[in-house]
Amino acid sequence: MELLSRAIAKEYQRAASALADEGLQDIGQRRTLRIELQKRCGLTELEAVNVINGHHVQDYIAKYERRREEDERKQRDQDDGRMDKGSRRKREPHEF
Repeated sequence: MELLSRAIAKEYQRAASALADEGLQDIGQRRTLRIELQKRCGLTELEAVNVINGHHVQDYIAKYERRREEDERKQRDQDDGRMDKGSRRKREPHEF
C-alpha cells in the first residue's frame, strides 16, 4: 500500500476531471477511481471521495504520514525489545 501524497491526489483529481460530467456523485467511472484510490492508499470511502473532489487533502496526507511514523516507532520499539505484549514499556530491572 502506498502512502497518500500530493502527487497521487492530483493524479486522481485529474482523472476525475477528465470524466464525463456526472456531478460529484460516486457513480460509474468516478466510483471506480474512488475504489482504486482506497485500495492503493488504504483510505476510507469518505476520505477517497474527498481526495478526488479536492477536499481536506492535506489533512489526510498528514494523518497517514503521522500513522506511518507511529507504526515505524512501535515497530522499532518492539524490535528493540522495549515493548511488552500490551504495548506498554517494560520496566527496566533495578538492582538493590
